[in-house]
Amino acid sequence: MLTFFVFTDFSAAATNALHYAIVLARPIMAHIQLLHVRPPVTAAAADCFNSLCLEQAKQVQENLNHLVAGVQQFVSCAGGVLAGIPDQEIPALLQSVPNGIVVLGNSNPAKAMRTAWTSTGLYLIRTVTLPLLVVPVTYRACHLPQRIVFDMDRKPVELPASAAIVPELLSSFSASQLPLRLDGNLGAVDDLLQRTIPQVVGIHVYTSETAPEAGDIASRIQQTGLLAGMAHTVATSRYPAIEEGIRHSAARHRADLLGFIARQRMYPGRQFLQSVTAGLIAHSRIPVLAVPER
Repeated sequence: MLTFFVFTDFSAAATNALHYAIVLARPIMAHIQLLHVRPPVTAAAADCFNSLCLEQAKQVQENLNHLVAGVQQFVSCAGGVLAGIPDQEIPALLQSVPNGIVVLGNSNPAKAMRTAWTSTGLYLIRTVTLPLLVVPVTYRACHLPQRIVFDMDRKPVELPASAAIVPELLSSFSASQLPLRLDGNLGAVDDLLQRTIPQVVGIHVYTSETAPEAGDIASRIQQTGLLAGMAHTVATSRYPAIEEGIRHSAARHRADLLGFIARQRMYPGRQFLQSVTAGLIAHSRIPVLAVPER
């Protein structure tokens, strides 16, 4: 069973991310594990998590119980509070589940990167090996993703075993259990296909004068296995800046989900804030699925 680990600080952004997780979880009967992190104030990552003060521990548990009860009306759900050192407790919990995806909200997709070092999403992508799904507060989900853009660069990559859940999740978007009706109207078949088959595009954005071969990009996508079993096309485009080019390409393809490999190991310390990975997680206006490299 797939488990969505949904981090919540009870904010509007966290609630919106939880709603998105429910939309994804219902058709496949996945489990949602709500997590609220209350680290010691002396912990190195304490600033990466918003939490009520120590005196309000009872209120935290009441809020969590209320959320769990609401989610259980739709899918299996449990909740828990992590009060220890985040660098220890979070990886230990998340990596104990074989099929898991981390979900959290982004409260400000227009944030300046100089203030993003304490972003929860940027902390988690550097800390855990599970795929990370970040939902901007400005995005409201009412249906499964139907237009998926997956960015692929040309660098060699090794993925952790946890990435194996990604093609299964993406394939599930075309396997909705909701009833579909085919009537006799002109174009009814096309409409049915639009509603049931995700439009998946593997993209590559480059800045050089010479365009890469589309076949090379297609081969690299196939090697990752992240789009295994899914029909997809490949598109390349030239743009002055990679991050902006990826977001522009996603908008051009009218994507409602952007996937990419998170190159978090290539940029040590605060240099990570200048990376394409950090920029996409921080600034995307649509949900992003970041698959960390090993």
